[in-house]
Amino acid sequence: MNSDIDSAAPVALVTGAARGIGHEIAFRFASAGYSVVIADLDESVKDVALELSKQTKARVDGIQADVSVATDITNLNQHLIDHHHKLDVLVNNAGGSAHTPLAFEEVSQEEYDRVMDWNVRSTFLMCQTFLGVLRQSRGSIINIASGAGRTGLPITSVQYSGAKAAVIGMSRTLAVHLGPDGIRVNVVAPGFIRSGERADGLWSTRDNERMLEQIPLRRRGEVREIADVCLMLGSDAASYVTGAVIDVNGGYITA
Repeated sequence: MNSDIDSAAPVALVTGAARGIGHEIAFRFASAGYSVVIADLDESVKDVALELSKQTKARVDGIQADVSVATDITNLNQHLIDHHHKLDVLVNNAGGSAHTPLAFEEVSQEEYDRVMDWNVRSTFLMCQTFLGVLRQSRGSIINIASGAGRTGLPITSVQYSGAKAAVIGMSRTLAVHLGPDGIRVNVVAPGFIRSGERADGLWSTRDNERMLEQIPLRRRGEVREIADVCLMLGSDAASYVTGAVIDVNGGYITA
């Protein structure tokens, strides 16, 4: 943590930021002069925050939290109020398939509920809990969904696709509800991204050449390409953009 950072700096909160896409989003905002709070289930989040602070010279706080649990979110909100007093950008990145089966017939009710908690419940509770500080700043909410929430994909599960579709629907309606408060709500829907070992593992189980032929840019995306779109959406460059779903997928058809 860098306590010398200008208190006038804008503040961003990124969930699921200990690694992968969330980590890169946090890095991008910190590099752009934001003070950043990162939250993650993984206890390594505090070490990650320290390293990000060293790399970017920005203030980065790391908080271990399960953002599908209301009490953890309340504590996270209190930390933000006590130490930053405001919030300009909320990035709900936490989620994923929660280590559940790809095969539909193998998914238990408990596994289904876990995926919904990680993706849908967490996004709902985060938006609701931080609404007060976002109203004060007329801030921006960026929810990370997936191309799987817009079309069927062979390497994603039914429960994950359903959860991400819910995030998209919820975000579009939230944009309508919060627009009069000056709060913008947008969605970033990544396609096939090099985001870590699990994504690479899923990719390796498929015919890579055939999959790439379906992507006009003929390559997988990089985490920085998701982070750059998030930074734009959180800035004044997107001041008249709300209720949008931005596909970052190299042109892969999703609808």
